[in-house]
Amino acid sequence: VYPKVTTNNIGKKAFPDLLGQFSTNYVNNPSRTTNLKLAANKINGTVLLPGETFSYNKVVGERTIAAGYKNAAIYQNGEVVDGLGGGICQISSTLYDAAIYANLDIVERHNHMFLAGYVGAGRDATVVYGSLDLKFKNTRKYPIMIKTSIGSGVAKVSIFGVKEEVEYEVEIS
Repeated sequence: VYPKVTTNNIGKKAFPDLLGQFSTNYVNNPSRTTNLKLAANKINGTVLLPGETFSYNKVVGERTIAAGYKNAAIYQNGEVVDGLGGGICQISSTLYDAAIYANLDIVERHNHMFLAGYVGAGRDATVVYGSLDLKFKNTRKYPIMIKTSIGSGVAKVSIFGVKEEVEYEVEIS
C-alpha cells in the first residue's frame, strides 16, 4: 500500500522555511554533468528527522558504471586524472555549504588536496565511496528536507524546515 500523501507532496506545509542554501557553477561537460545530475537526484527530497545523521555515501551510493556514472576529471595522488564519478564532489561541496548556512552539525568532512574551482578555500567537501564521507546531523527541533537542482550551469542545494525561536546568521570570511 502506498501513502496518499508523502513528504514530497506536503513540501511547503511541513518544510515552510528556507534554512540554508548554496549554489556553485559548472561547465557543461557531458560526462561530468551526468555525474552531477545523478548525485543531486539521489539527494533531492531527502528528509532528516531531528537527531538523524546524513551520509553522502549512503544516500548517493557507490559510483559505478551500472549506476550510470561516467569518467570525468578527479584528483588522485596529487594529479588530475579521469575517474568514475568525476564531479560528484561539487555536489558534496555545495551540500556542505548549504548545511553550514542551515546551522547543521558537520560530523565528517574532508577537503581536497587542491583548491576546487567551484568553491573558495575551505569550502569544499571531497568524498570517496568507502573511505571519505560528508556527514552532518540534524540538530534542529524539527525535520529538514534537502532539495537539489541542476541546470543552466548551476548546481543548487536548499535546506528547508521550520525556523526555531533563535536562529543564527552564518557569515563566512
